[in-house]
This record gives sequence, C-alpha cells and structure tokens, in this order.
Amino acid sequence: MMNLLLVFLMALTTNNLPFLPSFGGGGPDAYGYRWLDSDTVCPGAPTFNWISINRIGTRITGLADDNVVGPFSLGFEFPYYWYRVNRFYLGSNGYIAFDDNFLSAHPFQNVPNPSRPNNVLAPLMCDLDPGSGGSVWYWTNNRDTCIIEFDSVPFWNTGGMNSFQIILSKNDSIIRFQYLIQNGQPYGGWRSTGSSTIGIENVVGQVGLSYMHAGLPDYNLPHANLAIIFIPPESTNYVVNDMACWYVMNEQSEGIFIYQGDTVVLRGAIKNTGNRQASNFPVYCWVRSMPAGTIVFADTLRIDAMTPGEIREITFNRRWVPTTTGQYAIDIKTGLTGDMVPNNDQIRLEARVVSYPGELRYEDLASPHGMWSWNGPGGYGAHFVPPRYPCRITQVKIYASATSATPISVLILKDNGPNNSPGETLYLTQTTISTQQWYNINVSPAVVINSGGFFVGGISNISNQPSFGMDTLNTPSRQTWEYTTGWAKYRTADKHDVMIRAVVEMVPGVEEEISASPLRRNENWVMKADEWKALKKKGYELFNANGQKISQIEKEGFYFLKEKEHYRKIIILH
Repeated sequence: MMNLLLVFLMALTTNNLPFLPSFGGGGPDAYGYRWLDSDTVCPGAPTFNWISINRIGTRITGLADDNVVGPFSLGFEFPYYWYRVNRFYLGSNGYIAFDDNFLSAHPFQNVPNPSRPNNVLAPLMCDLDPGSGGSVWYWTNNRDTCIIEFDSVPFWNTGGMNSFQIILSKNDSIIRFQYLIQNGQPYGGWRSTGSSTIGIENVVGQVGLSYMHAGLPDYNLPHANLAIIFIPPESTNYVVNDMACWYVMNEQSEGIFIYQGDTVVLRGAIKNTGNRQASNFPVYCWVRSMPAGTIVFADTLRIDAMTPGEIREITFNRRWVPTTTGQYAIDIKTGLTGDMVPNNDQIRLEARVVSYPGELRYEDLASPHGMWSWNGPGGYGAHFVPPRYPCRITQVKIYASATSATPISVLILKDNGPNNSPGETLYLTQTTISTQQWYNINVSPAVVINSGGFFVGGISNISNQPSFGMDTLNTPSRQTWEYTTGWAKYRTADKHDVMIRAVVEMVPGVEEEISASPLRRNENWVMKADEWKALKKKGYELFNANGQKISQIEKEGFYFLKEKEHYRKIIILH
C-alpha cells in the first residue's frame, strides 16, 4: 500500500507545466498565483486522482460543529507566497490555516480578507459538522508531501456528505484540492450570504485567489471528481515592505488581569511579513486609561534589522505600575517607513487592573449593546486568568433573557483542555432565565483556583433561547468562547465580549502572591533552590502544587512556602 502511494504521489508532481494557461482558469493574484481545474480542457489542466489516507494517516480528533484543532506539522518547509510554512491548524469548517488558530464560522468571508483567520487554504470553507459524522485525517511523508482529508463529513443541520482533500507538494509548490463526494448543500443554500468559500490567501489577508464564494460563479460549485490546482509563479516582481505587530503580552493578544500595584513587564512580538529586510525602525508601546484613552505610560524600542519571515519577541525597558483599578488598553505599534500594509501595524490588548475581593470582567455595562443566541442549542463562555493565587470563586454573573422561562447549565471549567481550552468541570448548577437582566449565581462551595485560568459558561439545550448580552463597542478581550456541540473560541471574539463575570477573593489565611502568566513575577518571590535550603533551616516548610509537604526540590516550578500559618506561592529555579 505505502509503495503504491509513494509512486502515485510522484506522478502528481508537475515540475514543468507545458505553459501557464491563459484561459479556463483564474488569476493571477497580486503575487502571481493562478488556478486551473479539471473541468478545463487545456494542456496543464489537472486530472482527478483521489489518494485515500484514512487507513494510513493520522485521524484528527476533537472536532465539533465549529472549532479549531492543532497545530499539526507538515513534516517539511512548504513554499507559500514569498515565505515558507511548516505547520497548520485545522478548522472543522473545511479549511486549514498556517499558524493561525482563529475560527472561521458562518458567515464565511471571501478571500483575500484581512480579517482572521489568515494564511488560509480553503477547499470547502462552509458550515460543516464533523462532530455529527465522518472523519478527518492527515498524512505526511516528512519530506515533501502532506495530505489533509475530510472523509464523509456532513453539512451542519442539512446533512449531505462531503469528501475532499488538500495535497501539498514541496517539489513544485503546487496546492491541489480534490473532491471525491459532494452531496447536499450548506444551510440556507449555496447562494445564501456567506455560505461558503473556496480559495487561498496569504499571511496578512491582503493577497489571495478566490475560486468560489457563496455559490458564485455557479460553474465553480464543487462536485464529485473535481480537482483544482493553485500554481505559484516561476518568478515574481512583487515587492512588499511590511512589519506587523504579531502579538501583545501573550500569543493571542488576549485580555489580562493585573493586580493593583503590581509591576508589569510590557512585551510582545513583531514579524517581518514582507519580502524585504527591514532595518532601523521604532516600535512604540502605550498604555491608555479607558474609555477616555488618556496615555498613562509610553516607551519606545529601536529595532536594528529583521529578515523576511522573522518573528522577534520584544520587551520594553520601562516598567508600568498601575495604582488605580479599572480598564486599560495596551497598544504596541510598529513604525517602519514605507510600510505597505498599515492595518497590521498595531494591536490593542485589554488589561483590567483589579484588587481582591472583586469582579473579573471584560465589560462595564449595565445593559448590553445587543443580545445574541444560536439557531440551535448552544451557549457562551468567558475565559479568566486571575492575577493572584490562590483565589476562590464565590459567585458568577451572566446577563441573559428569554421569551419564556428557560433553564441553562452554568459551569466553571478549568482551562486544562488542549491549548488552554475548557477542560475539567469544577462546578455545575442550573438556573432559569426569563427577564432580561443580570443573573447572579452563588458558587457553593466556592471553587478555589491555585494556578492557570478558568472558564465561566452558560449552555442551553433549547434552540434560540436564551439570548446572551454582548459588548460590541469597546476594546475586545478576545476571551469570549462559544458552545454549539463543543467549545471553541467565539467567531467574533476580536469584536465582541460576552457579558459574563466572576466574583473572586483571596483564600482566607493565604497571603497574596505576585501574579502569574501573562505577567512577570516580582523577583522577591523567585528564588534559587539553594535559597530554599537556607529558609528551611529557619523553620519554613514547602509544599508542592498538590498540597504535599516536600523536603527537597526535584524540579523548577511553582511551590507554596509556609511560615507559621501563612502560605505564599513562589517560583523556585535551579
């Protein structure tokens, strides 16, 4: 089986196409990619040759109605536009994205589009539901070929069946989409707004090539035994100078909580997303008090040189010590002269300065900007990472309404699932939603959080009920999640915050300790193993994260230091 597969893959490689077709295809895009399909009769047109991998590949698990899993390794460096990629995230809705784990869900954008996800290959980006049927696989020879296959996956709500695959070949850099089975159509039909997209786009969503969007053109609807290839140019004169802000404080630029008076190390990353070296340019950082936007902190770094594709983590020299609780925005912006893509120069992160006891929240609304619900059963959640541990959750708050009394499940979940997604259930209860208002749910017994973060969620089994309040106008935290048949980052998390809060306090008898990720700890409570030995002689005791008393340090990490009846969480380094 394997030998036959490898021979067949070699036959697919087309190092020298007879010519670049001038008819029956599409493109070029700004970079020079063209597409050609097997419905076209001309030299160089692809031939449909399905390669089944569902017995030799790796099955991708964890997929639901709307979610993203990964990353997965291609096994090699694949040339894509003017850069190379080596790993991908897989969206349950029929696409992959190189190094972008943002969810694409209905309504689906056409390509190219600067809105995330970017760096997309979309053989059938539409409302699929692998959680209710079919399977998804990938296979790589770890040299030059990778295949990703959706096998017999239905549409959401309307059924049908779709089997299609992506084949990436390093030898010729051609991208191949193939369709073995296509039965049925997405919810609302092919022509409904945002129903579907087939195409490719680059890392910033400024360059790409669309084969079909929302059923148009109708002669490009996917069908059984169809093959499409996307052919890169043999050479290009395309020049782009572009320096992007890649993230702020954490890799997803997700909102953070800071304890009042803590010292904050401001950091992020920038990426040369152009194809020319960039030299001697500034990167700015501002902290603004919101909603007024008053600058309360500023710093600037100077970057010497960065090669195309390079990602550089940066740490600003000055430290910010917030003395007042409330909402803040942390902005990082690149200042490359001649930057050709200004919309990716800056990222804003929401920061909330709090003290205990208090509320962890991403909005300050008494009433919502809008109310959101799902066509079917579903719900929403919010992710919180406390600034100090241990803390305990004594109450959660959800803003919601229903036209008739509607029961919902209220959950507190640990963020110990894959990629810090919802995992272990820490608390579960039921409440009934009716009048539009805040619903306050007392948590008894209180849930204690010793490390990491947690989710608060509300889930209904009733279609369209209840509706959840949303903040749609203020700085988004990117910490809102959605639940349909599984948890996933909310499809508009970069725009909306669900109105869900958590009331927290310090655990009585435990001294406050300096906050954990995404902030740096106070150096006074980072100690070497030898320092612990000296404290041990003075009568201090040490406990691991499971509450077990220990006599010696086996590894670096978090520990609890006990002095008399008080505990303090510390980091110990070798």
